[in-house]
Amino acid sequence: MMRAMTQVPDPATRPAPDDSGPGSRRALWYGLAAGVIVAAGFSARMANEAPRPAAAVSDAAGGAMPAAAHSLTAVEQFAMVSPDNAPQALQQSGLSPDQQATILAGIKRREYRLVRMPIYDEAGTGGVVTVRSGGIAQTVPLGAQPRVVLLPIRISGEVDIAPVVDPGPAGVAPGAITVLGPTPLPVIHRDEMLVLNVIVQ
Repeated sequence: MMRAMTQVPDPATRPAPDDSGPGSRRALWYGLAAGVIVAAGFSARMANEAPRPAAAVSDAAGGAMPAAAHSLTAVEQFAMVSPDNAPQALQQSGLSPDQQATILAGIKRREYRLVRMPIYDEAGTGGVVTVRSGGIAQTVPLGAQPRVVLLPIRISGEVDIAPVVDPGPAGVAPGAITVLGPTPLPVIHRDEMLVLNVIVQ
C-alpha cells in the first residue's frame, strides 16, 4: 500500500503575513518616535557646537595707547637735538627724572635720537592730546603758542598723537613747526589716532 505524498506549497505562492495587526502598528510608532528623538538631539548638539565669536582682547598691557577705530598718517621732518645738548634740553622738558634717565640711557646706547617738535592748536578749537614716542607718553594741551615736545625717536620714527577726551564734532586740529615751517596736521576726531612718521634732520 503506497502512502499519499504531502505536497509542500511553493514559497512564492504563500500568503504574505498580515502587517496590519496591532503589534505591527505599535512597532511602527515606536520607530517613528525614536527617529524624532535622535533628530532633535542631533540638532541641539549642532547648535551648541556652532562657531562663536572670539572674545575681544584688550591691548592695554604695558601701558600701550588704546587702539583707535581709525588711524591717520602723516610724514614730517623735525630737527634733532645733538646728544651733547640732550641733558640740558631734557631738564627743561617737564619730563620726570625717571623718563629723562631712560631717554639719556637710550641715547647713549644709540637706540634713541632726541627730536624737538613744537606743537600748537591750528584751528583755535583747543584740546589736549597724548603724544607717545619711544615708550614715553606726554600729555600736551594745545594752544595758540607752540609748545616744544621732546620726542625720543627710535629707528621706526613713529609718533602717536590722540585726543585725551572726546573732542566733539570739530575734532582736534594740531599743527607742528617742522623744518619747513608751520605745518597743519590732520584733524583728529573721536576714536582716531594720528600716526606721525618722523624724519630726523
